[in-house]
Amino acid sequence: MLLIIVCWRAVAQEPLLSSQQWSLIREEVNGVSPYENLRYLTGLHRVPGTAAFAQAAQFIVERARGYGLDDAHTEQFPIDGVRTYGLMRSYLAWSVQSGQLWELRPHHVLIGDAQTDPIRLADYSHTASVETALIDVGAGTSAHDYEGKNVRGKIVLADGLLSRVQELAVVDHGAAGILSDMPNQTTVWSGLDPTLVRWGHLDARQPTGFAFMISRQAAGTLRARLAAHEEIVLRADVKATVGPGSWAVDTATIKGADPSAGQVVFSCHLDHERPGANDDGSGCVTILEAARALNLLIHSGALVRPKRTIRFIWGPEHEGTMAFLATHSDIMNDLRANVHMDMVGGDLFKNKSVMHVTETPWSLPSFVTDVGAVFLRTIQHGATEYAQGGGSPAEAMVETRIAESGTRNEFFADVTPFDEGSDHDDYDSSTIAVPSLYLRDWPDTYIHTDHDSLEQMDATKLRRVAALGAAAGYVYASLDAPQLPLLLPFFTAQSEARLTASFEKAQKWVMDPGMAADVAWYEANNLLVHSLQRERDTLHSLVLFSGGVENSESEGLNALNTQGSAFSLWLARNAKSRGAKAPTSSWANDAGTMRVAVRIAPFGPIQNQNDDALLARLGRERYSKIKLLNGGSGHYVSVLDQRGLYAYEILNFVNGKRSVGEIRDAVSAEYRPIPLELVEDYLESLAEAKIISLN
Repeated sequence: MLLIIVCWRAVAQEPLLSSQQWSLIREEVNGVSPYENLRYLTGLHRVPGTAAFAQAAQFIVERARGYGLDDAHTEQFPIDGVRTYGLMRSYLAWSVQSGQLWELRPHHVLIGDAQTDPIRLADYSHTASVETALIDVGAGTSAHDYEGKNVRGKIVLADGLLSRVQELAVVDHGAAGILSDMPNQTTVWSGLDPTLVRWGHLDARQPTGFAFMISRQAAGTLRARLAAHEEIVLRADVKATVGPGSWAVDTATIKGADPSAGQVVFSCHLDHERPGANDDGSGCVTILEAARALNLLIHSGALVRPKRTIRFIWGPEHEGTMAFLATHSDIMNDLRANVHMDMVGGDLFKNKSVMHVTETPWSLPSFVTDVGAVFLRTIQHGATEYAQGGGSPAEAMVETRIAESGTRNEFFADVTPFDEGSDHDDYDSSTIAVPSLYLRDWPDTYIHTDHDSLEQMDATKLRRVAALGAAAGYVYASLDAPQLPLLLPFFTAQSEARLTASFEKAQKWVMDPGMAADVAWYEANNLLVHSLQRERDTLHSLVLFSGGVENSESEGLNALNTQGSAFSLWLARNAKSRGAKAPTSSWANDAGTMRVAVRIAPFGPIQNQNDDALLARLGRERYSKIKLLNGGSGHYVSVLDQRGLYAYEILNFVNGKRSVGEIRDAVSAEYRPIPLELVEDYLESLAEAKIISLN
């Protein structure tokens, strides 16, 4: 038994890296450097376009230069609320001199001071000086909340979406400002600690308004006092300006041996509130550690210099990515794969979290996820054996080289389907199409709060993720056609496993009593057909990436086709057992399904950090009538809250060849059958906004 374990350890990461290559990377990366770099970043309130963000960017670029990376520098991208980068409108900069909120009467108490606790002042608050009463408006996000209340010149207490409260209370009803305990990024643990103060953002495009953030506990006390008819008078003094400025983006490289072979990019987002340790200070310092380790090993000759250049980018979330790629179209066209880290350093026990390797969307099938999954399983195995008393700390990658040692915990992690929420959305989108290995913790008890601090981080976790990212990035940068004979059988096996999982799901669909037998057969078969095509495309992506000979993957395709044929026969047998006659679409006779969607807008996804192109182009009234986004989405879309995923993929599947019906089938296979009318209505809204055309 011992011999088997030892052998598995020796080959766990193969055929991607040799045991020697993996050992070199595993032993070089550490959790000390990222932990200590994070110590500095958590002292900065890193809002894009502010002096503190510029300070953070300067720190990162100095570290990159100190680690010997090539061409480490900061670039500035102008922002004015109008300029566009691809499909994304730029936002605005913010400069804060001071911000204080006091209760004057009946008590004299300091509620918040931006100098000592920046999270207390909502981002993009405007200059104000006011002494006035506090009025409770509940959520503050609907007209009903203001009925019978005179809030003009007052400060409103509200827990609804801050930008919406700003629009209604401040812009429409003349309130002076807002006191908010708005929850955000809610999880099942969000309400357990009512003392947390959450990060708030106003709409910088609005000409006025300020907001201070307080805890749920403090807000509850104020609401109780107001309900008892106590008059509470506050004084707010804010000195801040919102206007044109620039985004700072850092970049550096490890040069590849072949300038024509393309680039692999590591990304993260540097912006966040103070402290912002896990989100996303952890991602920034971890790709920096991957950069340090890889550069040292490559420069020393311990690792062969890969053919592809490895690039690292640190910037504002979405905004920095889009600005950089729009300005450097040559680099964008040169990118081959992305390793994106957003929240990767949290102590999994403290943060109630799981580490996820996230797949690319079905609109962009790629082998990149399987590469990350190999190293994930390798690290997991070492961590599990060590935690259970049988392995070594080296293979478990426990960090012991720091004053406060890392944990000895197992590595609770998995591989999950595509999900939204960070810059990988940009890279994975159809008009950029750079497949991403997205690494993330979720959920996280402390996300977007004043407790997302260094104390919640784990040096062992930072080390493990740095090794995972560095190893995967090195594989992407080194991959070449001569490796295909070893790699293709391995990746075919991964595809066969996923196809089997899809068949298990299809079996449930074909027997779903909520669908007519013929329709259920159609939907189940549709899932199987698209799953099979996804796996074919995944194998083909490996051949294209490595520069292999056309049809190198033919043996793998034959294996997948044989498997798919057997599954299709079994589905038919199950369908007929329900009395089905033939797989029948519920929308087969709809003439609108034949229209072909063509992308006509600039590159990039519709939604970015502070911009929704569809909302901006259509206006709120028209936007509110889009069925997919605002109701009528059906049980599975609304209950699982997958509206954003459907919308993202519907646009991604627009390629100038697919019809409306084919797009509907593609997203239905990826997620769950969706009524054609929702897809058609959404595509029509995109056409109205001149993002696509329907021909």
